[in-house]
Amino acid sequence: HQLSVYGIGPAGESLVRYACIVGDFGHAASKNGCGTVLGKKRFKAVAIARGTKALRAADPQGLFQAADEIAYDLKTNPTAKSLYEYGTLWGVLNLHGQGALPIKNYTTNIPPEGTDLAAWEAPSLRQGFDHRGHQCNACGMHHCHMQVIPTGPHRGELVDEPEYEGWAGAGWAIGCTDPVAISWLNTQVDRACVDVNEFGWVIGWVMECQEKGYLTKEQLGGLELRWGDVEGAARLLHMITQRQGFGTVLAEGVKRAAETVGGPAAACAIYTGKGSSPRGHDHRARWEEMLDTCTGSTGTLETGPPVHPTEFGMPARINPFDPDAVAKNVGTHLGRRHFEDSLGACIFTTRTLMENLCRALSAATGWEYRKEEAMHFGRRTAVLLRAFDLRCGLGPELERPSPRYGSIPVDGPAKGQDVARHWEQMLDVWYETVGYDRKTGRPLPETLRALGLDDLIPVLWGPENRRR
Repeated sequence: HQLSVYGIGPAGESLVRYACIVGDFGHAASKNGCGTVLGKKRFKAVAIARGTKALRAADPQGLFQAADEIAYDLKTNPTAKSLYEYGTLWGVLNLHGQGALPIKNYTTNIPPEGTDLAAWEAPSLRQGFDHRGHQCNACGMHHCHMQVIPTGPHRGELVDEPEYEGWAGAGWAIGCTDPVAISWLNTQVDRACVDVNEFGWVIGWVMECQEKGYLTKEQLGGLELRWGDVEGAARLLHMITQRQGFGTVLAEGVKRAAETVGGPAAACAIYTGKGSSPRGHDHRARWEEMLDTCTGSTGTLETGPPVHPTEFGMPARINPFDPDAVAKNVGTHLGRRHFEDSLGACIFTTRTLMENLCRALSAATGWEYRKEEAMHFGRRTAVLLRAFDLRCGLGPELERPSPRYGSIPVDGPAKGQDVARHWEQMLDVWYETVGYDRKTGRPLPETLRALGLDDLIPVLWGPENRRR
C-alpha cells in the first residue's frame, strides 16, 4: 500500500448522524458519527502517503520474540484461531447457536424457513465468490477480502467481503439471508459511508413498522419495503444519504426517528438511552454486551468480550444469564480495551494475554510495562471518558436499553430470558466493581486518587471535596 485515502462520502456531506470515515475499500471508522463531524467541518477526505523512514525499536530482538509469541497465540488459541483463518465469517453461525444473531429487528431468533445454514459456514461464504485477500498492510491474518458478485442483477461487480456485522446489518437484521445480495448491499452502505450497524437497525425498524401498518407507503415516498428487500433497502439508503423525504427523519438515527414517529412504532426501535445503537448482535442473549453498551462512554462496546478472563482473576466461563457474574465480569475488565486502543493496534491482533502485549510494548519503547500498569492506564482513560460524557449530560439515568432492545426473546436458544428484570441489579454490581457513584455516575474520589487523577476530584465533586 503506497497511499491510503479515507473520505466521508455522501452521508458525511449530508450530515447523516451516523456517517463513517471509509477508505482502503471497506475499512471504516464507523461509530459516533465521526464522518458527520468531518462533514460539519467541510473536511471531505484525507490522503496519507506511505512513510519512507524506519522506526527503531529499543529491543528489536525482544520485539520480534514478542510478536512471534502473539502470532502463535492467535493461530492456536481457540478464542482467536477462527479470526486468524477467516476473520469474522464464523460469526453468523456462532451467534445463531447462542441466540445472539439479530433476525428481523429482534422479532425472532429463528432463521426463515428454507434457509441453508450450511451456506453460512465460513469456508462456504468465502469460496462462494471469486475473491482475493485485501488485508491491512503487513497483516498476516486471513481477513478483509475483495470478491466478485457471481449471480443476479449485479453480477460481475467488485465488492468487499462483509465483516460479520455487514452480514448482520445488511442482511439478517433486515430479513435477508442471501449472501450474494447481502454482499452487494453491504458495499453500497460502505460506499455511502454509513455505519452498517445503525443502517440495519434503521431499515429493520422501517420494515417491521411498515409490515404492522405503523408507517405507510406514502410516508416512505412510494416505497413498500418487505423483509429481505435488498433493492428497496438500497433505495432507502439513497434517500437517507441525500436527506430526501422520510430519509431526512431516518438520517437522524433509529432513536430519534422512532421518537419523531411516536406511537407503537417507537416501541419497535433498538437503541440505548444515550442514543447509540448496539453492535450487530442480539444482546438479549449476551447480557455482558448489553450492559457494556449501555454503561459505556464510547457509543459502542467499551470493554468488549474478555479475551483471557483468568488473567484478571475471573472464571474462564460464566453463566451468560447470571446478573451478578455478568456485571462483575464487565466491570473487572473495564480498561483493557482502552489500553489496546491506545497502542493503535487492531483488536483482532490483541486477542492474546495482556502480558504478551506489555512485553511487545516494553521491547518497542524500552519501558518496563506490566499488565497491572496497562490496566491502570486503561482505567484512567475510562474515567476521563466518563467525566467528559457526564459533562455533556450523559448520566446514569440514560444507562438502559430501549423497550425492544431489552425485551424477552420469544424463541431460539435465549427464549424467555428477561434482562430487564435484572437490570438494576446488574447496574448496582457494575458500579460497585468500577468504583463509581451509583446515583450520579461520577467516579468516586477514592477511585480518582487510586488512578492518580486527584485533579478531577474538585471538578466532579466540588472544591470542598478535594481531600474527601
